[in-house]
Amino acid sequence: MSPLIALDDHARTDHPYLSASDCCWCLSRYIAGPGYRGGSVNQLIANLKCAPTIVLDDPVRRTHKQHAIEMAAEVLRRAVSRDWVENATWIPIPPSRAVTHVDYDDRLARVLRVAFTPYDADVRVALYQQHSQPADHLRPARMSLQALYESIRVNLAALAARPLREHLMLFDDVLTTGKHYRCCERRLHEVVPGASIAGLFLARRALSARGRRIPGQRTGSSR
Repeated sequence: MSPLIALDDHARTDHPYLSASDCCWCLSRYIAGPGYRGGSVNQLIANLKCAPTIVLDDPVRRTHKQHAIEMAAEVLRRAVSRDWVENATWIPIPPSRAVTHVDYDDRLARVLRVAFTPYDADVRVALYQQHSQPADHLRPARMSLQALYESIRVNLAALAARPLREHLMLFDDVLTTGKHYRCCERRLHEVVPGASIAGLFLARRALSARGRRIPGQRTGSSR
């Protein structure tokens, strides 16, 4: 993975739910399609996303996931300064499963906590999915922005547990369309109006020119 990369206007064309006013960074590029065969970053992400029920039954996969968490944490720690870490409240973008689901995965919070030990870091699981959803890439049709927004909720107790830092930093492993970032940002702004919110991602999915389209736009010829 490379050093921290700010998403400029060109990069944002791969993530159509992001706007020019969004401050987002990533550490690398994820190649969509080949899965773990797509290179070291893809392999890291595949191991990181391994479902808890699979990890529970397979010691080898459990070891691979733990190694991925430690590796992602190391890369993140090298990429951001201690001052930046300690000036932000870090909030993982919630996984597709509800907290009560057997496959609820707290991997992002674990990455942040490993990465920022022994800093004075403020990591809060302040967002959650009200209902479990299939991962977007496993659905016949991707979830709409409005449906996702309605499923995401703010953990008010976690958010009010102590004063927030200067910035709110949303954290996720892979940035695809930017839909999850947009819904989480909207939910947080409803509770903390005017908050400075940004996003940091381990990797972003890059698209070819043919793969870029507006959310909801139909493929094929049009009239």
